Amino acid sequence: MSVTLLIDLDDTLLTNPLESFMPAYIKLLSKKLAPHVSPEKMVPQLLAATDCMIKTPSSRKTLEQTFDDNFYPVLGLKKTDIEPLINDFYQNEFNELQKVTSLRPEAVRLIEYAASKNYTIVVATNPLFPQTAMQSRLSWAGFSQDNFPFNFVTSYEIMHFSKPNPAYYAEILGRLGWPRGPVCMVGNSLKEDILPPFSLGIPGFWVDGNIEKLDETQKEYIPLGSLTEVIPWLENLPDPQGLISLKDVQGVLGTLRATPYVLQYLTEGLGDEDWKQRPGAQDLSVLELLNHLLDVETEINAPRIELVLSAENPFIAGIDSDPWIVEREYQTTRTPQVISDFAVQRQSSIDKLAALSEEEWMRPARHSFFGPTTLLELVRFIALHDIDHIRQVYALITTNFKDK
Repeated sequence: MSVTLLIDLDDTLLTNPLESFMPAYIKLLSKKLAPHVSPEKMVPQLLAATDCMIKTPSSRKTLEQTFDDNFYPVLGLKKTDIEPLINDFYQNEFNELQKVTSLRPEAVRLIEYAASKNYTIVVATNPLFPQTAMQSRLSWAGFSQDNFPFNFVTSYEIMHFSKPNPAYYAEILGRLGWPRGPVCMVGNSLKEDILPPFSLGIPGFWVDGNIEKLDETQKEYIPLGSLTEVIPWLENLPDPQGLISLKDVQGVLGTLRATPYVLQYLTEGLGDEDWKQRPGAQDLSVLELLNHLLDVETEINAPRIELVLSAENPFIAGIDSDPWIVEREYQTTRTPQVISDFAVQRQSSIDKLAALSEEEWMRPARHSFFGPTTLLELVRFIALHDIDHIRQVYALITTNFKDK
């Protein structure tokens, strides 16, 4: 079975006490930017812009764009003027911070083990820094460019969500095509590394965790211990055989939020003919799959959500949307604009769902296929439908067009 290992960086792969690292980092960056902006102005805005990256629950921007919008204009700066200076900072002065950190030999052994087993390994660090800063810290942890077994590293250039938003983890898994084999997370923060992915059904190992901080239920499903204890845990991971278990509202919402950005990433660089290519006579093209998602979101999902919220225990008729693919001639009448259209419609649904109370999520309905159900169960089906089609798009693209 193919295992996907997500692993945190700070205080997991690399000992990096933030109470020492952050003041030293801010001091160095303040000095670098002092010719353009005083530390008295820069530091509060740096923290405020970083806070925006953390607290934005859903955005059509990357985290880098969110940071930029809340940093440079407020300080009266142009990014184009400052960017060369910041790039130089991360290439040079930033590396002075290595002395604040320390390598963890047991982390190196863990990654060597995972690589020897051909795991897919993702450095799932909070993506609040640029890729250059992530690469530097990984080199301090013992993973230089010539010893780099990671499939990718999250950073603010590529991610739209940060920890502890479950959408951060859903975006990672979507970029990997929602793997069908075992997926797990290893990290040192209960709040950021363990509980959010669990809402998506992803088990986690709490590195150096404190059992006294777990309630009785959590003690049953959250293993903890030192890094040396992770390998035996990995060896006994159950195989979900492709099944995804979205545990709660936040896991469902996280999946819904991530889908548009996953689709955008997967289809980047496709040529005009690639969108319409069908590998086999019975296969669908990328264009057909995505327009199916759009029309289902617009004409089935959104009206059903509205119906359950406005009526008492309504009856919901099942709809076979597959014939629409031919009837509506997706292949000849639609364009790749579909992703933008889908993102707009999906955001409208999320805005409505995110405001619901726990009681509203449990509003009942009667479905012609599923029988008695709730709004939460119906929306969970929407999220699982997303995952199924992301898997199809991923397989289609990686098999026929490009190496993802």
